[in-house]
Amino acid sequence: MPRQILRCTLSGSYHKDRKGLSSAYSELVTCGCQVLSPHRLEFDAEETLFVRDTAEHEVSEVDLEGHHLLSIKQSDFLWVHAPNGHVGTSTSFEIGFALANNIPIFSSTSIDDVTLRHFVQVVPSVYRALESIG
Repeated sequence: MPRQILRCTLSGSYHKDRKGLSSAYSELVTCGCQVLSPHRLEFDAEETLFVRDTAEHEVSEVDLEGHHLLSIKQSDFLWVHAPNGHVGTSTSFEIGFALANNIPIFSSTSIDDVTLRHFVQVVPSVYRALESIG
């Protein structure tokens, strides 16, 4: 019987470690996950305060975050990209949202924040996260 395609959302630092973010996205896709958000990793210049895809110029920050939250709610799990354990305010908010919606949260890196780290399961790979889900 074919394995069910799991839906996920990728949260975390889109400013720091773009190469690592791209690797995380690729690993999710390679493991057969459907990434609900972001749809792709073609971002504007790194200097912007709010990272957006080059096709999202006309979309407000509130609408973009609303889409991301809806994606989390529709996901089977949340993957957090946390370079050197760093997560910002938006990612902290998204972790809380996932918790409130009983969405499992995984990362390959332990979160620096002493509270948040208790809610994010550290696994060596996306494959290991998928094994624990189902």
